[in-house]
Amino acid sequence: MSGKTGVTKWPHTPVVVMGFMSRLVGGRWAVALLALTFLLFNPSASTAGGEASHLPCSADHCGLLVDGAYPNLVIGRLEHAGSPADMRQVFHWAKAHGDWKALPDSMAPYLRDVQLVTIEVPKGMTSQPVTLFMLRTEYTAAPYHVGDLVRYAPHDAAHDEAATGTADDLALFHGLTGCVAILCQKGDGACFARYRQGAFTTAQGRQVSLATGQPTAGGPRIDPISLLPLH
Repeated sequence: MSGKTGVTKWPHTPVVVMGFMSRLVGGRWAVALLALTFLLFNPSASTAGGEASHLPCSADHCGLLVDGAYPNLVIGRLEHAGSPADMRQVFHWAKAHGDWKALPDSMAPYLRDVQLVTIEVPKGMTSQPVTLFMLRTEYTAAPYHVGDLVRYAPHDAAHDEAATGTADDLALFHGLTGCVAILCQKGDGACFARYRQGAFTTAQGRQVSLATGQPTAGGPRIDPISLLPLH
């Protein structure tokens, strides 16, 4: 007897994942492999601060309906208040597809001045999230909550005198953003029932197809001022 205690040495097992070689120790390799696979195949886990955009840009144009500011009224449920990652993704998608040519080419004013929101609008038996934009100053001034019933309206370039600032400020004010107002708080069923959700023209309150942007033949109408249905 030498007096030395026996030490079991686990054999080193090479594991190859997506071209990366890791030397993992014995029976622990399965746990390590699981963690490594999660990091490789979960982009949101590997971004700074876990921030990642989940907008449907690859399949649904990031939820955008038009190039620039949407020109119609939208009444629906506030689904999501966008993050800086969402804004970056939509900006790069729009510029890469030839949209937003009249809007700033720098990302900075969008992150500083614009708040992206998605509003869920009924579409047949289901619903469709629509990506819209408002001024960040307006967003931070009101207590918006996911689930509230809101109304989006485009800024009126002919009559709205509130826009001031640089050329970039004015371009974003009139060319991308609109005004989002809270109509009902989340869970207020009686209030929700007063309104008809959807997209409508600003002049006559005629229902508009989200797919074509054209008035729906025989579709319902609302009063564009009170936003209440016209019977």
